[in-house]
Amino acid sequence: MKKTIGILFMVIVLLFSCSDKRTAEKMFQDGTALYEQEKISRAIKTLEKLSNTYPDDPLAVKANYRMAEIYGGDLQDFENSVVRYTYIADEYPSHEDAPKARFMAGYTLANIIRDFERAKVEYNKFIRDYPEHPLVESVKFELRNLGKELDQIEELKGIMQGTEKK
Repeated sequence: MKKTIGILFMVIVLLFSCSDKRTAEKMFQDGTALYEQEKISRAIKTLEKLSNTYPDDPLAVKANYRMAEIYGGDLQDFENSVVRYTYIADEYPSHEDAPKARFMAGYTLANIIRDFERAKVEYNKFIRDYPEHPLVESVKFELRNLGKELDQIEELKGIMQGTEKK
């Protein structure tokens, strides 16, 4: 019985001593270094741990934004990229990266995933939440042209004809 209690005590001590005591800044640095070493899944896990451990730290938003970029750019996992972008916009709406994240969610949905209904929702949220943002005109352009091929967009016809002649 005493031996069992002693072993249990040692296991508990080991569990608590192995807990991650890194700061948000250290986790962000580690996630960045792992990404640069092309250890993508470990980088994501580290950045996700930062986001979960320090949700109120400004680096949590940066970590989520970085994960969105990794999912979309490196892993071609566009659904997870959109999840991260919308998470930023929904959970941190006043953060400086929130408008860009909302835009990127809509853009990815419209132009890569081609889910125009979900893109329309994201774009309308952008206009509602950030009516004075410099990207509003781009969002309105996107909304006007949802689902259209490049050659069907009147505003681009002059530009496209100029590039075809070269």
